[in-house]
Amino acid sequence: MEANPRRDRVRRPGDKPDRRPRPVSAGARPIPAGGRRERGPTGISSDRPDRRPRPTSGAGGRERGPASSYRRPPAAEREVSKAPLIYGRNAVLEAARAGRVLKVLQASGLGHDPRLEELSKLARIEVVGPDRLDILAPGVHQGVAAELKPRRQWTLKELLATSPNLLIALDSIMDPQNLGAILRSAEVAGADGAILPEHRSAPLSPAAVKASSGATELLRIAHVSGMPSAIAEVKRSNIWCVALDPRGEALAWEFDMTQPVCLVVGSEGEGVHRLVKERCDVRVRLPVKGHIASLNASAAAAALLYEVMRQRHERL
Repeated sequence: MEANPRRDRVRRPGDKPDRRPRPVSAGARPIPAGGRRERGPTGISSDRPDRRPRPTSGAGGRERGPASSYRRPPAAEREVSKAPLIYGRNAVLEAARAGRVLKVLQASGLGHDPRLEELSKLARIEVVGPDRLDILAPGVHQGVAAELKPRRQWTLKELLATSPNLLIALDSIMDPQNLGAILRSAEVAGADGAILPEHRSAPLSPAAVKASSGATELLRIAHVSGMPSAIAEVKRSNIWCVALDPRGEALAWEFDMTQPVCLVVGSEGEGVHRLVKERCDVRVRLPVKGHIASLNASAAAAALLYEVMRQRHERL
């Protein structure tokens, strides 16, 4: 290995430091004449990139890119009511008749309708633009929406304390349209209340309320944590529990519906769950003559409800 005289030389006391320029390695920044880099007022070498903040553009505002095109929506569009909202002329009218409406939002420019005239006598009307109503009620609102008072939350114990003669229990009805249609048929048939599970069920959303034509605001509705235990409690109140099942052992008209009954209707796919059916007193079926095995859940519930009405009407 070749010796390096500058590296191997031992410095002695009194020796002067070596001031000779050293070779610059590849990629290194050259040192200006005088042996020092010039420094700016902040002490940072002037050959480094200047990372100090630059003046903002405009009247003291930060420079914006494409986000500068954002437009904050008007106050009417940002408004979100905390009160439950329903829509549809029949649904709102029935809720107003039941005394549950706080305020009606009606689109401007609607034509003559006897329902609107009755509605103006039952509740306070606020006329709004159609665009605003489209935002507040994203559905087929028919130009009318309403803010409601909080719905009473019935317990099953409270519902049974009213001595009901006809109840309907819905097991896993997940479609809001089916839920609303069944509740509408139940109310028309004179049902005293409905039982819904807290979890496996469609909520009482504005779509369900509209499909019920306002029946949700007239029926006593109890939510239960589990349908099997609820059926057992209903039976203890001397009410017969009748499950609607395509493979039921009896036809609907073969069972005596004139006594207090609770009709149990399941979803279209699974029907009434096994444990719920086992808790019921009887399983009834509706006859089918065509190739399709069963009716829609709401249609089957309506048929069974009207069989109850038929039997009770004949006994009068």
